[in-house]
Amino acid sequence: MAAMDEPMTSQQIADAAGLKERYVREWLGAMVTGTIVNTDPNSEKFVIPKHRQKELVSTRKNQAGLARGLTSLYRLQDDVMDCFRKEGPSGIPHSKYEYHYRWLASFKKNDYDDTKMRALIGQVSGLEKVLGAGIHVCDVGCNTGYHVGMLAKVFPTSQFIGVDISESAIAEAQKNNQSVNTTFETQDAYNLSSDWSDKFFYVYVSKVIHDLAYSEKALVEIYRILKPGGFLSLVEVNAHSKPSDNLSIPNAQGIYVFSLCHCVPSALNYPGGTALGSCWGREAAMSMLKDIGFDCVQVFEIPNQPEEIHISAQKPQGI
Repeated sequence: MAAMDEPMTSQQIADAAGLKERYVREWLGAMVTGTIVNTDPNSEKFVIPKHRQKELVSTRKNQAGLARGLTSLYRLQDDVMDCFRKEGPSGIPHSKYEYHYRWLASFKKNDYDDTKMRALIGQVSGLEKVLGAGIHVCDVGCNTGYHVGMLAKVFPTSQFIGVDISESAIAEAQKNNQSVNTTFETQDAYNLSSDWSDKFFYVYVSKVIHDLAYSEKALVEIYRILKPGGFLSLVEVNAHSKPSDNLSIPNAQGIYVFSLCHCVPSALNYPGGTALGSCWGREAAMSMLKDIGFDCVQVFEIPNQPEEIHISAQKPQGI
């Protein structure tokens, strides 16, 4: 309907979408009373006003994309409720989140274009220059490889490796990224290749650490594989560590709901899982990085991404 400039009847809408008219008509009733779709009672035609259309096309920056994510988690409502009970399970296994992970892959694909990625890289002093000259880069938790594939095209003289625990995600990454300077491997963030010590000048991790059962262990591994003087970029949710400090954060309530339904139970499914949650916050993140041994820990706002922050850190020289 967002592509329709003129009001149409329920039958015309059904025909255009290849759907059954009676179901479309009932759905339109819900959309009209929800003030999403407008209708003319005389002509019985329906239209989405232009000012609402951009919010209803399923991309990352609108309500439709987020609604699909919530739908993927509502399937697990009973499982989450069981986890609340003292006698209930500790958490929920990753295998139950298959539908959610499919949505997440499509959602993350629209995180950044190359302009925004360049802006993020530009926040780390000297990084763009060495990327242009040629360095080794690792994307930990690369999912289907969209970010690392994009970086590989922008910086063809550097070598990029994407790793993820999901075999299906890595298979998709290998299928979608054919650049000669990219490779993808199925690896566990807690136990990266033993011969990778001091290998990478730059490690990029986008909204992964807070989901892990053993977040600090993964960061220790990342510290190990970084070259002395190398940089880590963590893209994380724009949040503080205390809920009272998140009242002005965009969509903070929704972030906590996503975390309650996925981040926390998936981490607590493992013995001793720390379950940081989406809103572990910049303060806790900076403290953990410093405790591990990182220097120059800084927080940057990401242009046109108000719901996210860029936490940059450096492995000290001479380590």
